[in-house]
Amino acid sequence: MSVKRPTGVTIIAVLTFCGAAILALSSFGFFLIAVMGTTSKDGGQPVSAAIDGMGVAGGFSLLVLASVAACLAIGVLKLREWAWIVSMACIAAGIGCTIFSIFAFWSYRLIPVVAIIVFHLLVMGTGIWMLAYLARPNVKQAFRAVTT
Repeated sequence: MSVKRPTGVTIIAVLTFCGAAILALSSFGFFLIAVMGTTSKDGGQPVSAAIDGMGVAGGFSLLVLASVAACLAIGVLKLREWAWIVSMACIAAGIGCTIFSIFAFWSYRLIPVVAIIVFHLLVMGTGIWMLAYLARPNVKQAFRAVTT
């Protein structure tokens, strides 16, 4: 049975691919920090070794998350029911983390307060739209129709 993929689902998958790309690029930044620490003249110092380890661990963790996000985006594009469930959970968790990060970054005055608020509202608004869109009966049915 062929089901036409709703346009919003494609938009959500593209946004998820963009998130995966950002995670992958960030992982390379962490790996670069590890390489710079290893090759610097202070490379053998304990603090440098700790920074190297954090760079490798952070880079690897972000690369794993990027892979998971890419697989999730593919599942969303293919209208897999598991992808709908995981997307709903991840988006809800992301909204919760965004709310938490408002309070975590509030005391850092390197970033203007207005920019912090606007960015967080944009992220939360996008997440709320994604949750509301995926919860629509016709969209939910599109994910179920492919599985059955």
